[in-house]
Amino acid sequence: MMGAMNGKVAVVTGASKGMGRSFARLLAARGAKVAALARPSEALDGVAAELGDRGLAIACDMSVASEVTAAVNRAAEHFGALDCLVNNAAVVDVLKLETTTDAQIEWQFAANLFGSIYATRAAIPHLRAGGGGDLVFISSESVRMAFPGLTLYTASKAAIEGLALGLRRELRAQGTRVTVLRSGAVDTQSISGDWPAEKLADFLAEGRQSGCLDFSGTYAAPESMAEALLAVLSLPRDVNVDLIEPRARARLQG
Repeated sequence: MMGAMNGKVAVVTGASKGMGRSFARLLAARGAKVAALARPSEALDGVAAELGDRGLAIACDMSVASEVTAAVNRAAEHFGALDCLVNNAAVVDVLKLETTTDAQIEWQFAANLFGSIYATRAAIPHLRAGGGGDLVFISSESVRMAFPGLTLYTASKAAIEGLALGLRRELRAQGTRVTVLRSGAVDTQSISGDWPAEKLADFLAEGRQSGCLDFSGTYAAPESMAEALLAVLSLPRDVNVDLIEPRARARLQG
């Protein structure tokens, strides 16, 4: 697939770490120009350095509509087009609904759902101008096997899949393909890396007891998820992949 994205312009949200960073790297390596969106951080600066002149790092808060809209428009203006938007940005915490605060609920949905809505709304006219392009929404296997403590995260990802379903019909006439990449567990610390050790231990214990960890299997590499994304984007334009669900092949041991 060398050069599969030659001449294309992609925006990847949540691109400073985890799968988003792998998406940005691979798309650039395959010929795309990539705008990497994320909150300001040294990690985002690192992505910019990695991508070089094929990339543009734009700091923004995905929960703030004006910032997301400005970032998407800036990417399209900087590169002169927009062919692909990968809605990857998300936050996750272990939260039991009974004890969840209003702020925690709003935080989860603002980042995981509203941010994708804002980015997509801004991207639609640019995609239309380029002949249609691609919208990709990153979902989670938790919509099929909801982990204890991730109820809000699961709900936000289920909403993402509903959003994609509606947009696939709304945007069909303008030639925009809409795909959900429902990711399995990935070997990255971008989700749980900041959790206290006790919280992580409790989460894993409940995951084992509920059977969720057995369902997930071993972690897949983020680079493998990026290859799955590239495979979808590289298909002929007369094909739309509604849903792709790459998951870890191997089961947990022990």
